[in-house]
This record gives sequence, C-alpha cells and structure tokens, in this order.
Amino acid sequence: MTEYKRKYDRVFNSISRLDLQKGALGLEELGIEDLFASEPELWLGFYTKEGLETAFKKYGFIEDFKEQGFEEVDFELIFNDSEEHMLRFWGKKPECPDVPLIELVVRRGHIKPSGALAARLKREFLNVLDVEWLQMQNPLAHFDASRPPLPGQNFPGLGLGKQVMELLRQACKRLQLDGLVTTPSYFHNALFYSEEFYFFDPEVQGLFLALCRDILPQSRNVGFASWALNWKMVAQMNPDGEPEPFAWFHESQVCPVSNELEKYFKSELYARDSLQALSTHQFKVLVTNLRETLENKGLAPFDHTKLGWVTQP
Repeated sequence: MTEYKRKYDRVFNSISRLDLQKGALGLEELGIEDLFASEPELWLGFYTKEGLETAFKKYGFIEDFKEQGFEEVDFELIFNDSEEHMLRFWGKKPECPDVPLIELVVRRGHIKPSGALAARLKREFLNVLDVEWLQMQNPLAHFDASRPPLPGQNFPGLGLGKQVMELLRQACKRLQLDGLVTTPSYFHNALFYSEEFYFFDPEVQGLFLALCRDILPQSRNVGFASWALNWKMVAQMNPDGEPEPFAWFHESQVCPVSNELEKYFKSELYARDSLQALSTHQFKVLVTNLRETLENKGLAPFDHTKLGWVTQP
C-alpha cells in the first residue's frame, strides 16, 4: 500500500474537519426539536455522507472506479447497528443494482495489550478501527485462466483493495486511533494485508511466515495455497509424531497508525518472538490431493464449465 500511503498522506492535510462534516447542522441551525432528538447519523460518529463524498473525490477514489470500468458510482451509509456502520458502493454506469461493488462494515473498538506491549504502553486498551466485514467484487467481470476464483469469491475482485485499506488507515489518523484491525478470512487475504499489517500476537506472525515459506512454493501460487488451506490439504509436520491436518486460523492482523504501536511491531522483542515461532513450524501441502481437486473444480487447468460450484447470488 506504500504508493497510496504517500499520495494519501499529502491529501490528508488538505481536507479539513469542515470538509468532512459538510451538511451537519450547526448549533445555530438547531431547532428546539433537534435539541431533544437523537444524534444525527454520522459515519463512525464523525463523517457526513457529503463529507465522505468530498474525501473520496479528493483522494481520487472515484477516478479509481473509472479505471475499473465504472463511469458512475454511488454509495450509501447504513446505521442498523449503533456500533457497526456499513458502507456500500453501487455501480450506476454501467448499472449493477443487485450486487454491491464494495460492502464494508466497521466499528470503533479496543484491543487489550498484554506482555511486552502492555509493559511498554502502560495503557489498558488500544483504540482501533475494526474491519468486521469487507467484500470487493466486480459483478461484470468473469473468471478466467489468469484470474480463477479465490476462496470466498462469487465474482472476480474489484482491483481497489490497496486504495480501500489506505482510506481506512487515513480514517484512523483522522479519528486519532492507534491502528486498523482486520481478521483475514483466508490465507490470500492475510498475504495481501501483510505489506502493512502484522498479526498482533508475534507467535501467530511467526506461524504465518512459516506458512508463506512452506506452502507458497509447493502450491505454485497464492490462490492455490489459499485453496489448499481452505480444503484442509495442508499438514503440519511434527518432529515427534505423524503430520496433522492444518486449517486456516482467524487471528487479528493490525496496521499500526500510532507511533506507540508502530514501535511495538518494529521492536527487537516482537521480531525475536515471531522468528522463534517461525523456526518451530513446518508445513507440507498434500500436492496430489490438491492437484486432483483443482482439476475437478475446473481451476487448473481452468475450465469454466466446471465452475457451477461457485455461488453467485
């Protein structure tokens, strides 16, 4: 995400709080009924829809949709839950009324430091932006040999993942949060995030690095490695016993925003613990089973006539 990080950091300083809260009622505009009404619905308690639209334009995000073939898009904010806020982008030209291009659910949350981090920070909680759900897809695109389906996909990806994650990091800066947190549903998600994210637990970070070291070369590419884990076709090697099936895990991955959290992930202690965990794990892909299943599913060699198992709403 580095190329967008530099660009967005420059834009960040050109956007004011007034820009981001356009359309919100000022005190002088409030009537007597407004004083006793519930708070207006601000996304994450801060952004108006008009303010978000201003930000998306200034960051160049609307232009990014055009590069993916969508000349016009619209978005909606949904506040069904007081803590979890949803944002959906829809294609308007060309029109995609049934499938959102982006569906995002976020909430302000906390993570509780322990061990070395707790000792260093002397804080009971870290304030974070928690990504509860994120789906990006292009319903007008089609899977092919160069872009077969990945676990969890109903349609090919939208190609805007780096921009979306950087926009969320900018929101953390704006809201003065310590970091951005996500729990990757699949291995390929975690690998994509790993350019800027670290697993909060250094032992889990080491385990993840061991997976990258071992299963990527054996699986031939990221997608096949992700399928291998999804189908439980990865074995963890035990020096004192039989290999055991290993499935993908669900642990918090964190993009540090505050200097305190950044220093923790860059510390010698975090590196030592993660490298120690890396050295204790070894994995093997059940290559024969994986190849047979990839062929039966139409993934390798690619055969679109076999993709009926890919659910499309």
